Amino acid sequence: MKTRLMNDFKESMKAKDATRKAVVTEIRGAIKNKEINEKIEVTDAQITTIIQKIQKEMHESLDAFEKAGNAEQVAELKARLEIVATYLPKEMDEAEMKAIIEKVIEDLDDKSMKNMGRTIASVKSQVEGAGFLVNGGKLSGLVKAALS
Repeated sequence: MKTRLMNDFKESMKAKDATRKAVVTEIRGAIKNKEINEKIEVTDAQITTIIQKIQKEMHESLDAFEKAGNAEQVAELKARLEIVATYLPKEMDEAEMKAIIEKVIEDLDDKSMKNMGRTIASVKSQVEGAGFLVNGGKLSGLVKAALS
């Protein structure tokens, strides 16, 4: 992933794509900060987590700019979010996720809300194991609906 980011940085410089360059620079900076602060070499999974955090912060900023009516900033952030999304795995289709949730719930002895955390953990590991991104809020809502 680091190699891809470096190559994309070089390509954005050659193409004079300021938006892509800014996004890649932000991601690379966050990775470098984590490596320096924790004295580690980050893995691709950790890079994905870092990018998810950046994406979440951008969504929060986007909401604030939309409420403020700042159309220029909204357009810029939407363009940046599209670029960030290219570095993240795709989210699993909701129907597929519901099928996994139902199977996990079937395997439970006690199908009450007390098992929500265990169900979420099991589903999350299966979805991530399949190479998909997990939206925690969405997963939580689906599990809650299935258990109630």
